[in-house]
Order: sequence, then C-alpha cells, then structure tokens
Amino acid sequence: YEYFERRFSRRMRLFGASLFVLKAIIWLPIAVYVPALTFNQVSGIGIHIITPIVVIICTFYTCVGGIKGVVYTDVVQSVIMYGSLIVIMIKGTLDLGGFGTVWRINQEGGRLNTPEWSLDPTVRLSVFSVFVGGTFFKLQSTSINQATVQRFMSLPSLKAIKQTLFTFSIGLVLLYMGCVYVGLVCYATYYDCDPMSTGLAGRRDQLVPLLVMRVLGVVPGLPGLFVSAVFSAALSSLSTLLNSLAAVILEDFVRPRMGKSMKENHVALTMRVVVVTFGISSIFMVYVVEKLGMVLQLSATLQSSLYGPMLGIFTVGMLMPWVGEKCVFIGSVASFLTMAWIAVNAQIANITGSFRHTKLPVSVDNCDYDFDMNRYLNSTLEYEPHSGSSIYHMSFLLYAMLGALLTIITSNLATFVYGRQDIKNVDENLLAPVVQRYLRKNNYYQSVELKKVEVPKLSESSD
Repeated sequence: YEYFERRFSRRMRLFGASLFVLKAIIWLPIAVYVPALTFNQVSGIGIHIITPIVVIICTFYTCVGGIKGVVYTDVVQSVIMYGSLIVIMIKGTLDLGGFGTVWRINQEGGRLNTPEWSLDPTVRLSVFSVFVGGTFFKLQSTSINQATVQRFMSLPSLKAIKQTLFTFSIGLVLLYMGCVYVGLVCYATYYDCDPMSTGLAGRRDQLVPLLVMRVLGVVPGLPGLFVSAVFSAALSSLSTLLNSLAAVILEDFVRPRMGKSMKENHVALTMRVVVVTFGISSIFMVYVVEKLGMVLQLSATLQSSLYGPMLGIFTVGMLMPWVGEKCVFIGSVASFLTMAWIAVNAQIANITGSFRHTKLPVSVDNCDYDFDMNRYLNSTLEYEPHSGSSIYHMSFLLYAMLGALLTIITSNLATFVYGRQDIKNVDENLLAPVVQRYLRKNNYYQSVELKKVEVPKLSESSD
C-alpha cells in the first residue's frame, strides 16, 4: 500500500494495510473451514480435528518456500482442482443418463429460470446485482487485492502481466461454468429426495461432497481425488493470503519502524512469525465461522465490505487529483463504518431468520431411506421468504459497489469543507494515464523551458 502513502499520506497507507489485515483475519478461517467441512462429510472426522492439520501443512510450506513455493504448489493444486471438477461433471452426467436428462430434470424443477430483471437491491441474484455488482466485486478482488498484485509484481514485464490476467479471466470463467453445471447435476441427482430436508447433509455446503460420494464412491480413489481438489483450492488460497499478509505487515508496519537496514535473517524471521501467528489464530476462528451461514456468501460479504472502501480510495487517488488526504480519509472511514454496520446486521438477519430470500421447492417423495419427517416439515419453513426493505437486506454482490461509491461521494463532499487540493501538487505518475493526458492537454502541468547555458572553457594556464 505504498501507493496510498505517495498519493495521500502515511496515515492512509496504514489505514489501507489495516483493512487488508482485518480482511485476512476474517477470511483465513473461512479458507480453513471449507476443506474441513468437505472432509467431514466424506470421512466423518470432526471439523475441529481436521483444521489444525490443514493449518500446520499450509503454514509449513508457506514458511519454507515463500512466494516461490506458494506459486509452484498453486500450479499443482490448480491441475488437481480442474481435473476433479471435470471428472465429477462427466461421471455425474453419465450416471443420470446424459446431458439431456440433466437439463430436463432441472427445467421441470424450475432451476433454469432466467435471472430477475429488477433494480431492487434486495433481490439476491438479479441481472443488476450479478452484472453490475459482480463487476465491482471482481474488480476489487483482482485489481487491488494484495495477493493478486503481489503475484503480478513477480512477473518480468507489463506484457506478461496482461497475458496472465487474460489467461486468468478465461480460467475463472471456465471454473464458474463448471461449478454451475455441477450444481445442475447435484439437483438432478437429488431432485426427488432432498438431503438437506432429510438430514443426510447438515449444511448446503456439504451437498457437493455428498454428491461425490454417491457418484464417485463406486470407483476406488476418486472420492479421494475430489477431497484433494477441495484441499488444493483451500490451501492455495490460504498460503497465498498468509504470504501476502506477511509481506504487508513487514513492509507497512515493521520495516518503517526498523528502517531499511533490516538484515535478511530478521526479515525472514518476521515473515515466518506472522505466518505462524495468523495460521494458529485461524484455527480458533473456525468456531465462529461455522455459525455464520453459507461459506460462499459469507466470504463475498466480508471481503466486499472491507475492500469496497479500498476500491474507492484507489479510484479517488487515480482519477480525482483534486481530492486531498483529509477528504479521502474521512470518506474511507465513513464508508468502512457504514459497510461494517451493514455486514454485521446482514449476518444477524441471516442467522436469526428475520430475512430470507426466496428458495425453490424441494421434494422427499422418492427417498429410499428412513428419515425424520418432522425435520422435513420444519425445514419447509425456510422456504417461506421473509422480505425486508432495510439497507442490510441488499444482495451481497452489491457490497463492493456501495463501499466504493460511499468513499468516492463522501470524499468529494468533504472537499466543500476542507477545500480542493491543488492539482499541480500531485505527482502525475500516480494518476491514471487518461487523467494524465487530460491534464497535459489542458496545461495543468506547465512545462519548464530549459535554457542552454554556455560554460566557459578553462584556459591552459589554469590546468
């Protein structure tokens, strides 16, 4: 977050770094919880037995290998992850009788309905929230995410960064499409016997592991392949974040106090202590995460509520040179507090059931095993939506957009109180290229004519 210091002040750099650290503290246990939940469904081993093992493994190779070790393991983990997804898609489709059967069952069950064309922010997955809010969400997770930027900076050139970003975008789209199709296969498999209603799956996040055991369980080794894929994805995210967290704390908090003369062994020790400390803390935070609802929505909500204001700071810094440090600080703090309030109240509403989105109906008509009918009857209450108009009932995909807009708007409003910054005092290299061209065109940066000065030659006697 050196950019914040160069564009605004040391205070803004610390504020941005603090937001990242807070996001890491909250997100790390989520990354640990996902593979533990999957392994629990497959093996029956307790979640809190698995989480320390995951953290120890990840902490070890992150401490030993650094960013190079993280990148190399990410490559292997990505291959396993994509391979497992393809196997599940193919085997699950064949078991159901082909793609036509999967499509027909989902169509009859109302799972292929088109997104709702609505500007209502409380609609969870409308066209507006997915395309507009989703754009802001991916913008903050790709463009200003410390973990992503750190990897970009390890590449040799800007051209290589652009090529990597293009490849990443294609891979991400394919991954999302694969996950969506696995969801269709999952519904087609359990459309007449919902595992959530019968108690076969304790959480919605366990539906896919349950599908894996049913589809791949007959082939020795394939369920283990899926579990390794989930662990690969989680370990990849966990190791990347731990490494980035260590770098941020070192560069933004420790090194400015210790000076540039820190020895290499002190740097390595500091980063390893950070990795171990936050790795251990994530084990205990899992107890909190498991009470907070669906993992995907929880992750997106917390990440967006913290990175939304940060996206606004970067936007103001690069596109609005008239906004000074005090104004952007007020805007970012106001945005952060507002988004924190919304995120906390949204989680409370989800946990207490005071607000529920509409859910499509399920069936248990053709279950071939015994289950508690009272559980099913009680679960049907979850399918009765509780609507609301409070701001914390908005779609989680809109959090990043709202956080960024609050920062931008509040920062500009603050200029009416504290005044505008003189644009000439801003280093043009810290602004976006389009802003630089505009300022040069309108002569905001006046060129200085260099005059040629004749230097008298030294006489021979003076030699």
